[in-house]
Amino acid sequence: MAGQLDSLLKNVAKQIVSDLGTSLDSTISYTKKGISSYNVDTGENITIDTTYSGLKVPVEFVQSTEDDGRERREAKIYISPNLIGDNQPSFEDEITLTYAGSTRVGQIVNIDTRQGGQTYLFTLLVRF
Repeated sequence: MAGQLDSLLKNVAKQIVSDLGTSLDSTISYTKKGISSYNVDTGENITIDTTYSGLKVPVEFVQSTEDDGRERREAKIYISPNLIGDNQPSFEDEITLTYAGSTRVGQIVNIDTRQGGQTYLFTLLVRF
């Protein structure tokens, strides 16, 4: 029974994220940062990132405040795992979104994972 309930919750969360993202017309790109490796021959640090573009997800703009003369904005972004290759978000990953007519890269500052026997929803607090 627990496995069936987990599957039901995962499918419901996936559908809600899809429906709200489409109806609210909010599109983001999610960049999953890869593992860095050092190339001894060239002396370079190499990272291979994976970008998931054109994701229609709900974006809730939480606040916009001024901090030392600079505007600081935060938003909650709701993502189902299937949209980002069933990866767990990390603080090194990046979210690119459009706000006030310009494209901004946001820093993930909090990750809330909803799960039972399987993960079904991530709520990310992003600062940009």
